Amino acid sequence: MVDVSPRIQLDRLARERGMPRAQAEARMGAQASREERLAIATIVVDNSGSLAELDREVGELWAELRRRALALAD
Repeated sequence: MVDVSPRIQLDRLARERGMPRAQAEARMGAQASREERLAIATIVVDNSGSLAELDREVGELWAELRRRALALAD
């Protein structure tokens, strides 16, 4: 799961996608809550930082998942 606080999510929808605040809030309200998503997630990627930070974190996760898969194959 890719996680970010609702405040940042709302800001990004409005600022980066040009979505009116009410529309962004409605979209977020139609989705499972953050708490619901976190409760069932086995892996959580933090997306509260910069795009470079997200890229680094995803790269590290991908490397870890590959290591796990190779260990299972042995």
